[in-house]
Amino acid sequence: MSDTGPESTIRERTGGGRLRLWVLLTADRTLIAGLLTVGLFVVLVAVSVVNVYPLRMTIRNGTHIERLFQVFIMSIITGITLVVTLNQLVLSRELGPLGEKRKEMSDAMSFRQYIEELTGSVVPPEPASFMQVFMRLSRDRADSLQEATKGNSDDEFRDSVTALSDQIRIQADEAEDQLSDAQFGGFEVIPAILNYDYSWKIYSARRLRSEHAESISESERDAFDELIQVLTLFAPAREHFKTLYFRRELVDFSRNMLYAGIPALAITILGLVYFDPNSFVGSTLGIANLVFAISAAVAIASLPFFLLVAYILRLGTIAQRTLAIGPFILRKSQRSDEIGTGENQ
Repeated sequence: MSDTGPESTIRERTGGGRLRLWVLLTADRTLIAGLLTVGLFVVLVAVSVVNVYPLRMTIRNGTHIERLFQVFIMSIITGITLVVTLNQLVLSRELGPLGEKRKEMSDAMSFRQYIEELTGSVVPPEPASFMQVFMRLSRDRADSLQEATKGNSDDEFRDSVTALSDQIRIQADEAEDQLSDAQFGGFEVIPAILNYDYSWKIYSARRLRSEHAESISESERDAFDELIQVLTLFAPAREHFKTLYFRRELVDFSRNMLYAGIPALAITILGLVYFDPNSFVGSTLGIANLVFAISAAVAIASLPFFLLVAYILRLGTIAQRTLAIGPFILRKSQRSDEIGTGENQ
């Protein structure tokens, strides 16, 4: 068995390009919303510039623009209301009776103490440094496994262990480097822990141990168990910090939605109450000023929606790629030819 496994990074495993990954995950969400807003403005100007006179006649003779602003006002108010409700739901998780908070504290301390028993020292409180501990632990356990199996007479088995250990070391080193300058609250911690494909490593280690159960020694079996133990602990730690990140991101989204919603609402109200096409005469760069005015108003009014799109793209992508906890491969791009059917293993 040669467990090369899936690729080592999110982009390689999913087959997405750098631009796609940048839009979905790594780019600042307000930047993505701003680019979408500017893009809508450019499209509206480009379309309107070839149809400017019918546009002016439509504004003068009909109520299309009024209806458009009315729809925007209702949508923005509804959207802000829903976001405030969402924010309250997120914040409600921070509230609770004493007994519940005591249990949360007890569970957190128990987990930390269990990790400290493995490391022999107090683990750091900062999330990035805490996850670096797992990287070092998995690398140390991989080295111990390779050392324990060095004297095994099965060349194929030793090669498989070496391939697995090398893969763990490479990914652990990469993740540790990414985490070295990461601060929780930003997005830097998330891609580092998402890149570490613990599910495949658990599967590979358990399969190797099962296939050679009759020929491995007790020390080799213990080395496998210790490696699997560390990889298994990585899963709840990752899910915990992912959950904390989701909460923080939703709070940031709520705040940014309010910041964008107020000027958007003001623009639409002003447009509905005071808009007069005769106030926008002349042209700039050969384009009627009326086109710029309407396009800018519509783009600004759409900003809250684009903020929603930007945040949902990131949160949805993270959720999709971390649907299951444990040694489950849910995405086709993460599969490998080495995955068996469960027969004779």
